[in-house]
Amino acid sequence: MIRWPAEADQLDRLRTAGTPRLALVAPHAPPFTVIDPLEDWVRLPADKGDVRARARCLLDRADHGVAHEPELADGRVLRFGRWWTTLTPVEARLASLLSDRFGHVVPRTDLANAGWPAGLPSRNSLDVQLGRLRRRLEGSGLVLRTVRSRGCLLDAQPAT
Repeated sequence: MIRWPAEADQLDRLRTAGTPRLALVAPHAPPFTVIDPLEDWVRLPADKGDVRARARCLLDRADHGVAHEPELADGRVLRFGRWWTTLTPVEARLASLLSDRFGHVVPRTDLANAGWPAGLPSRNSLDVQLGRLRRRLEGSGLVLRTVRSRGCLLDAQPAT
């Protein structure tokens, strides 16, 4: 929520970030101009119930069509929430298997078979590719964990 027009300077930053915006318009200010579905406004003084209902509606719109589990689109684009990245073919095959088993341990043998159907090129190829995938996931809200003697687990990072 932003106070309009007093906090107008914050609007561009919120729009760029794709953050839902509810403008609380001052009593004698001109009406707020809505430019996308993630914006709404209410003139002050406003009923708290109305403000909450509008805020809930904006949050629902923001969540519509947003992945809550990772998904691989177009064969090489990994999406999670509003975050996405393009993957190499090997990373995409690994991410596909990890996404299909999201929240569950995937054995190293399954990962090796998914990454290299014709056979692992070298002993440490899997570790190298998993390290690269971990780096690609930075800032995504996803974490790739190693489960000793079992395999790997792709999961959502806990909220801090």
